[in-house]
Amino acid sequence: MEVLKSILQLIPEGIISGLALNGTLIVLAYFLVWKKYKERLRNWRIQLKEKVNNTQIRRELKNSLYTLLVGASFSAVVIYLSTLGYTKIYIDITEYNLFYSIFGFFILLIIDDTWFYWIHRLLHHPRLYRFVHREHHKSIDTNPFTSMSFHFLEPLLLSLLILPVSFVFPIYAPVLLALQVWGILDNIKAHLGYELYPSWWNRGTFRFMTSSTHHNMHHSKFKGNYGLHFRFWDRLTGTEFVDYEREYDKIQERKNKNP
Repeated sequence: MEVLKSILQLIPEGIISGLALNGTLIVLAYFLVWKKYKERLRNWRIQLKEKVNNTQIRRELKNSLYTLLVGASFSAVVIYLSTLGYTKIYIDITEYNLFYSIFGFFILLIIDDTWFYWIHRLLHHPRLYRFVHREHHKSIDTNPFTSMSFHFLEPLLLSLLILPVSFVFPIYAPVLLALQVWGILDNIKAHLGYELYPSWWNRGTFRFMTSSTHHNMHHSKFKGNYGLHFRFWDRLTGTEFVDYEREYDKIQERKNKNP
């Protein structure tokens, strides 16, 4: 009973901090891209015909509350276990080798991307899709609010990875925070509905990273482009849409035209 009480006491703070961080970034992205500069950026849209309406936004906002609650509850469990010394999450940078503090972010990002890819593919299995992932795919034309619109089980499944990883892998707390911020920004980028990356992105050093177009095609075409941060798993397993780079280039051609 005391354990449950301790965890429940941490949840309100998690909801407030999650709302402040996620809410601020999502609302800012929506205001700037979908409202203030909408006309200037109309050739930057990935799906030319806008399908987002107030009904979709209201549904996404409702789902976002569930996602925030699940995230806050899961964070409360991780924090509680950390206070008991069960995890290897640490604050003192001298506690572990500097390697974990500097390169831990990149290692965790690769692990997170791998987990996301395979859980995402699992959620597309017909027996699971209609009960869980279908809720997210109701948004075919995506916008920043789509980035938090999930069935409550989905964020739980995607977050579970941190527990076994934190039990065996030393994680510097600021690195965990940086990974969380990166995840939020990358998730907003994926669902933005506009391609902000430059034309050389898919031809240069960063071509292994996904663009907004990459994930947007997953929403519009459904089976393919399952990765979130990187293209590695899609390319290795043959699930990347063959016309992805061609579609990306078409959008870049539109961007170069006068609005």
